Amino acid sequence: MNCDDARLLIGADPGGTTTALEEHLRGCAACAGFRRETRALDADIRRALEHPPDLARSRAAVRPPAWRQWALAASVVLATLAVLAVWLLRPSDSLARDVVAHVQSESDSWLATQHVSAQDIEEVLRSAGVELNINSDRITFASSCWFRGHYVPHLVVQTAGGPATVIILRHEQVRTRSTFHEAGMAGVIAPARYGSIAVLTHGDASLQLIAGQMQHEVRWLPDKP
Repeated sequence: MNCDDARLLIGADPGGTTTALEEHLRGCAACAGFRRETRALDADIRRALEHPPDLARSRAAVRPPAWRQWALAASVVLATLAVLAVWLLRPSDSLARDVVAHVQSESDSWLATQHVSAQDIEEVLRSAGVELNINSDRITFASSCWFRGHYVPHLVVQTAGGPATVIILRHEQVRTRSTFHEAGMAGVIAPARYGSIAVLTHGDASLQLIAGQMQHEVRWLPDKP
């Protein structure tokens, strides 16, 4: 289950759960926070509908028109839909924040200078179902990291403009390429044949060029049965 599936399920039934959803939430703080906020909003809506304002005390002889109660209910529903739209229609923003947070938690990876062996790189990539047609001498960090419920390859590639972090996200679909700047890093998330690829830099490395190269060099292996 990816984040889009989890949030659609939570939005449809904030109080419901499944084994797959709970497993996803244990590894995804962003979706866990989304469920807490959605459940809190759902509770507020239920309270508002179950206990509408008592206007009879202030207007003892005047009963408020029925349309006002419908208007109150409609406004609450619209507020709920607006919150869901922010989360569901712009998943790439949330994905970018999670990618940045992960790279910050692995800040020492930028400092690595020793070349990683071709065998170690292959193991990291194959565990995530991908291969990479790139000279291993350019890779100074390779790790299989837990990210949003899946292990993903986290690489640092040396370029003419400095080191670039590459994270291959097989289980994260994006529709279009998007760029971002956060925490002193510039980044791009690009769609790929299966999933997406995130590239982040601190220096002058060309994000778009590196992202394009990665899209061309990554080979996606068939899913394991």
